[in-house]
Parts: sequence; structure tokens; C-alpha cells
Amino acid sequence: MSTPNHLPRLKRSEGIENFIEALEQNGGVIIEDFTDATTIDRANSEVMPWIEEQKNLQAGVKVGALEGKTRTVTRLLMRSPTIREQFYADPLYQALCEHFLALRTTTWYGDKPETNISHPLLSIAIAFDIPPGTPAQGLHRDDKNHHARHVEASHYNPNRDVLLGLFVPGCDTFRANGATRVVPGSHLWGDERPYFGPDGTQGVVDAELKKGEAFVMLGSLYHGGGAYERPLTCDVERESRTVYAMFSCTGVHRQEEISFLSYPVEEVKTYSKLVQERLGWKQSEPNLGWVDLKSPEFLLYE
Repeated sequence: MSTPNHLPRLKRSEGIENFIEALEQNGGVIIEDFTDATTIDRANSEVMPWIEEQKNLQAGVKVGALEGKTRTVTRLLMRSPTIREQFYADPLYQALCEHFLALRTTTWYGDKPETNISHPLLSIAIAFDIPPGTPAQGLHRDDKNHHARHVEASHYNPNRDVLLGLFVPGCDTFRANGATRVVPGSHLWGDERPYFGPDGTQGVVDAELKKGEAFVMLGSLYHGGGAYERPLTCDVERESRTVYAMFSCTGVHRQEEISFLSYPVEEVKTYSKLVQERLGWKQSEPNLGWVDLKSPEFLLYE
């Protein structure tokens, strides 16, 4: 199947319908004016102590597709109020989550129809701090964690995806420091072995981002971190590429990060209502996620 050869870049003023169209056609879109450099710097300052802690421990991760040198910060919404309330809770991103992930179904109870809506959940929020010397990831789909299955399609159909990701860089990202590689249009492919040409670059583009920009992508889009082969500055010890990644899933799928164990109740009580609900502190209608047969948010007010 032929694929687009670029990622669309849009500004907020162009309206949500254009963002929806871009995602349906390409699988990903860059928000040029997602935030500003000052807000990024504040988020970086909130997360940096946790990154430095791993550096001091010389800790890396070897989980799935992550390379051993990559440092991570989990429970990210607790580490950074800025990332929680300004990036993850961003109205445009959340509106896109509702469009692509909310489920509306009508069923029958006796002779009466009942329509229920299941709203999205946070699946994972994590920071990646990638140093020079990190090889490229293999191209992959992130919805593999949910065992998602795909049928090749010529156009996008509602409820095709179970994940919607948001990537916010803590610095400028470009090919030389391993900007994420993506394959626009691959969200419409089936589950057959993908072919990226003899050198693995066919249809692949670099999602290069400046501070203040963000990348939104469907969970079915093939992508992977690029190669960050060598330092670009003389400050080798401090140089890295930091990216904040947040994925939302449908309200009927299991979250990748177990929110009820990752975020203590007393902490969640301080969050905005939207974030509380996205962490699972509201029942998915009609009857998923209750405590004592009640939607669980009452526990936040005890």
C-alpha cells in the first residue's frame, strides 16, 4: 500500500477538524504551537532530579524496545505538575483522545435502548532521556501491548485504534540526535510483515521537533527512536535527548502503567478533575471500574 511521504504540521488555530483529518490520513501530526520554551524549561527542571538520580546510579533500562542506556522517569504525572496539567491535560490533545478513543455503544435492556460512553484513560506517562551512543529502535507499533489486530484499509474507520500518543520534547530533536522515525500512512496497514525497502528507510520520515512543538500519533503507526550515534557538543556528560511521552487508551483496555499503584490516593486528590478521571477514578459506563458498586471518585473526598 502506498503511504504519504510527510508529516503534516498544524497550528492550533487551524481547528480540531484539520488535526483529525491529518491523523486519519497520516497516522500522526505535529502541533507547531503546542507550548512555549519557558514551559518546557519548567517541566525539565521538575523532571531533571529524577533523571540525575538514574545517572548517578548509572541506571538504564532493558525493557522491550528500550535500549540499556536510556534513562526513564516513570509515574511522570506525579513528578511534574507542568507535564500533568499543561501537557497531558492539554485541551487539544484531550479532544483528540475523545474523538479517537471514546466508545459510544447502544445496547438493549429489555425493550429499552441504552447508550453509554466509555471515556479514555491514561495508559502510560514516562520520560525518556537518551544519551549519545544509542542505536535506532526497530520500527514498531505501540499498540502491541494491547494485542491490537489490524486489517489493511484504504481509509480510516472509527474505533480502529486503542491508543493515542503525545510526544513533547524537552529539547530540539532532529535526525542527528535520534528524532523519532515514523512511517506516515502505516496506521492503515494490516498485520503482515511490513516492508521498509532494502535499506529499511522506505517511507520513513523523521519527526523533527523544536522546543514547544509536540507530536501526536495513533498507536497503530509504525515508528521508532532514531540513532543517536555520537555527541553533538563538547559536553558529552550532560548531552542527551529528553522526550516526554504520554499515551491514552480506550476506557475498556488495561493501562500499561497501573495507575492505582503508581499514583497514591492522597497525591491524586490534588490533581485536576480531568486527570483524576483519566487515571481511572471514574467509572467507565455502564459498569466498569466501580468500588462497592459506586463510581470510585467518592474515595477522593473522604
